[in-house]
Amino acid sequence: MNQVYHFFKLTFSVVFIWIISIHSNAQKQTPQRPNIVWIVMEDMSPQFYGAYGNTAANTPVIDSLINAGIRFDAAFSTGAVCSPSRYSIITGTRTNEYGTGHHRSNYPIPTSVKPFPHFLKNAGYHTSNNSKRDYNTSERWRITREAWVESSATAGWWNRTEDQPFFSVFNFNNSHQSRTFTNPYKNYKGRILDQLSPDERIADEAIILPDYYKDTPEMRRELARTYNALKKIDNEIDTLMNKLRKEKLVESTIIFIYSDHGGGGLRTKSKGIALGHQVPMVVITPPAYAHLNPFKNQKATSQPVTFEDLAPTILALAGLDAPDYMTGKAFLGEAPEAQQYAFTSADRCGEAYNLTRSVSDGRYYYTRSFYPNRPAYSYQKYFDYAASRQLIRSYHMQGQLNPIQAMPLQTKPTEMLYDLKEDTWQTNNLAANPKFRKVKKKLSKALDNKLRSAKDVLFLPECTLDSISKTTTPFEYKSSDAYEFEAIYDMASLVGTGDKSIKKQLQGLGNENPIVRYWAALGLSAQAKSDLSPFQSQLKNQLTDDFPPVRIQLAALLLSHFGDPDARAVLTSYIHHDNTYLSLQAVQEILYLPKSESVLFMEEIKKLQGKEGLSGLLSESIDMYRYLHEGRELVYKTHW
Repeated sequence: MNQVYHFFKLTFSVVFIWIISIHSNAQKQTPQRPNIVWIVMEDMSPQFYGAYGNTAANTPVIDSLINAGIRFDAAFSTGAVCSPSRYSIITGTRTNEYGTGHHRSNYPIPTSVKPFPHFLKNAGYHTSNNSKRDYNTSERWRITREAWVESSATAGWWNRTEDQPFFSVFNFNNSHQSRTFTNPYKNYKGRILDQLSPDERIADEAIILPDYYKDTPEMRRELARTYNALKKIDNEIDTLMNKLRKEKLVESTIIFIYSDHGGGGLRTKSKGIALGHQVPMVVITPPAYAHLNPFKNQKATSQPVTFEDLAPTILALAGLDAPDYMTGKAFLGEAPEAQQYAFTSADRCGEAYNLTRSVSDGRYYYTRSFYPNRPAYSYQKYFDYAASRQLIRSYHMQGQLNPIQAMPLQTKPTEMLYDLKEDTWQTNNLAANPKFRKVKKKLSKALDNKLRSAKDVLFLPECTLDSISKTTTPFEYKSSDAYEFEAIYDMASLVGTGDKSIKKQLQGLGNENPIVRYWAALGLSAQAKSDLSPFQSQLKNQLTDDFPPVRIQLAALLLSHFGDPDARAVLTSYIHHDNTYLSLQAVQEILYLPKSESVLFMEEIKKLQGKEGLSGLLSESIDMYRYLHEGRELVYKTHW
């Protein structure tokens, strides 16, 4: 009897130890908290991937990863260029609430706003960034210190301690616009094309050309750069994934793949339509973390997602609560939430001013443009330096473009509405189509409500934003009673609405609030000369306004419409103003004057170019002015 008892006791002990061993090994192989890897491609739209339907693409690795996860077909960057997008990604907050929407700007944010990897790091994660850090705020270096255990071109999970969970970001920059469009072809050839074997290269004649480009051998040669750059990235991602597999980390790692904004191109990057914001995005969740994925049996979803949602989502996957100031929603995790709409914004990019606000329900994309009299192809050195942009301007001058191809060279519509499912390259604007009146009304109302609740601080002229930032943060200013956004937005909403708004806009010039007066002047500048002729004297009387942005805007209007010599004198005085943003506003307005008026500022522009300590924004504007009026070659001494 004792022998039987001891036999069963020994057997039970062995089995118990075996079970504990299995459980221990399972825990070691699959940590309770997931590892997370971000694969971030630069400047790329979903239309260029095989998994999204592009039959000319050669991206087998990326396509296999996309097909292995859940594809987000309505994923949007909050900004249309890298630095505002990265600000929203790292903080989980919106640029138009914190004043961080102008590309490569340097305005402060509250010290209470922390980068989301800070919370992961405090929870024991190894956080690594490889390696972009353009967070678009004067707090850039604080954010870098607080976010990352390491941030460099050699950073990665491989530097963590044993069994430490990790969050690792990898940026792949060979699809950046500098490679695909802007830099000279020789530079692209050395960096991209020559790095691919002959059988990997996508031939010029094989690519799918967007409808808005004229199909010529020269354009195909330029646009094939995007396809080949993406192939090079496909190879680089393969190397990274092989390292994950070799270290047996795939089953314990949730992988995100996305782009930092829409494609690098002439009608995409920095533009307010969906082509500038819609990004490829996929999340691969291994079986061990299937409970964190609410899309278990789906290959794709049209649920709207923006970069505002990434920070709370990552924190949720790690079992952490998002701080209250984060306004996005976690779309993965134990308690995911769905957004009804995706809201996006585009502001100044380089020297070119812009202010568009957009919303999508996942199917339709509505955009409201608040800057009148500007084409989608604005005068901007970084873009006009590209051979493809110069080809397009040449074709246009020769009358060789069809209406769709010429559209980006015309004044932008005030409203745009595109069907993302049926209109791949977004060339059919449905905003004026009565069949889509209800869709437009629904999205327009949602956008209005969002902007009013957010008190969008980027409706301030940048000279004011800069001045405010010397004593407080834009966020704290817009949160105070000093920012009368309702009155400002009411006036801004009249921009581009036609002659029915002239009376209200003229009344707005007498408003006590200088920002209201500024938007009244902007709105009037979009009115036709014939409609403003009866009010010429009234407009001229306002040239003495004590708020410089109003004076500059009205001077440009009076000079453009009526050739007023006093208006010319006002613009001349502001060309040389010590405030960079007032000088920039004046030069930018001069760029868009009728050529017969614009060219008369040549000597003053040359004087400005000789000024010491000139900002890059002004230097680029001057280069564009002389390129347009003298045919002076656009030059960059270095290529990035």
